[in-house]
Amino acid sequence: MKQLEDHEAFETSSLIGHSARVYALYYKDGLLCTGSDDLSAKLWDVSTGQCVYGIQTHTCAAVKFDEQKLVTGSFDNTVACWEWSSGARTQHFRGHTGAVFSVDYNDELDILVSGSADFTVKVWALSAGTCLNTLTGHTEWVTKVVLQKCKVKSLLHSPGDYILLSADKYEIKIWPIGREINCKCLKTLSVSEDRSICLQPRLHFDGKYIVCSSALGLYQWDFASYDILRVIKTPEIANLALLGFGDIFALLFDNRYLYIMDLRTESLISRWPLPEYRKSKRGSSFLAGEASWLNGLDGHNDTGLVFATSMPDHSIHLVLWKEHG
Repeated sequence: MKQLEDHEAFETSSLIGHSARVYALYYKDGLLCTGSDDLSAKLWDVSTGQCVYGIQTHTCAAVKFDEQKLVTGSFDNTVACWEWSSGARTQHFRGHTGAVFSVDYNDELDILVSGSADFTVKVWALSAGTCLNTLTGHTEWVTKVVLQKCKVKSLLHSPGDYILLSADKYEIKIWPIGREINCKCLKTLSVSEDRSICLQPRLHFDGKYIVCSSALGLYQWDFASYDILRVIKTPEIANLALLGFGDIFALLFDNRYLYIMDLRTESLISRWPLPEYRKSKRGSSFLAGEASWLNGLDGHNDTGLVFATSMPDHSIHLVLWKEHG
């Protein structure tokens, strides 16, 4: 905590290898995937800075991966699935009429979801490549889709149910994803009836709480009741975007600094300078790394990636916990 307060807890490094704008980032288990306008996607080991895989793709607006495969949403209006080891495209999902800004998938359900600039969310059979459903109702670009298991009981869902969240710049829509293909929207959340307040493109959903930031501050909804639990006013700095949200800490940032908020006091306890980076409006070109420390520092979880963003020179700027703090 003292090192955080003294702005001494982090260090920085860079990943260099792309030759054009890096638009899409996704992080998981020490590996960072980057998707670029140079028509490639790379998988990096954050601890060594080495590129593990590099494959030829289309333009990437969104990426998500696991050990075997990479799923990409593209500015060419399609979604594709690729095999890391061979670089082969194993599936091509066509049907959107606008750029695909967000993708998520679940192997257990064999489902892929995509959110697009055509105002729709599509649900696909992951292995077959067929479109199962098109969800309508958004009136703006859908910039984020999240597929997550529910962890609370309510009138509308039970623990273990799969839930899909889709967000545009004014609204978050909640959909039940299960055997029922023609699913109806359960609920629409917004922070202003008259659309005077925009939501930032980052969305946190852990099965219990939905958190999103706006110009008014951080909004936390209780997923069981859909009630707003609290609005955390962000101090005098306008437009702090949300990166990560835990039991104890939230990670936020603006154009110049990374901030750590202590959620118990709702005060900013630390900030870290950021270089002049390119902050995409749709929130794809920056992300938080390891998240467990947001639930409280335990002496072991202050390692690895804190934050990554793409730079104008096509490199990736990393903020990491100092190795020997």
